[in-house]
Amino acid sequence: MSSMKPCWCMLLIICLFAGCVVDSDETPASSEERVKVGDRLPSFSVDVTDGDSTYVFSSERLTGRTVIVFFHTSCSDCQRELPELNDYYLRHRDDPGFRMVAIAREESASEVAAFWLDYGLSIPYSPQPDRRVYNLFADMTIPRVYVSSPQGIVEWVGIERFSVDF
Repeated sequence: MSSMKPCWCMLLIICLFAGCVVDSDETPASSEERVKVGDRLPSFSVDVTDGDSTYVFSSERLTGRTVIVFFHTSCSDCQRELPELNDYYLRHRDDPGFRMVAIAREESASEVAAFWLDYGLSIPYSPQPDRRVYNLFADMTIPRVYVSSPQGIVEWVGIERFSVDF
């Protein structure tokens, strides 16, 4: 019986961390990366909140270096990486043309707003109740970071764990 204990512990650990990779109601056959370095950003627009106001972010109207982050507030990797990304945002938010937006995957505005408040985040964010925008980029695994040129060409991609010195 005692030899079963390590197996159960390992299974529990795997289940706890699986939320960042695969939701409990999805079982993808394979992971598909839809956007890679060198690709053009997919065309999309989202409503973004920056704390004081709401505006439309569009991949069609980029003005400079752009950082797009996909996340979910219950993802432990996202909880660890978002504060570091926030520091990067604070260092660069006044750079000419710089834009950064964090796009939630399947979360309400109230869930994301509460998380932003709890973690003291400043990154402009867009709560998305579904995977419409996320699915343009990939089918699983968060956090994801895409850095693009002013022309909308992806220059860097970070998945799950990354350094924020893009």
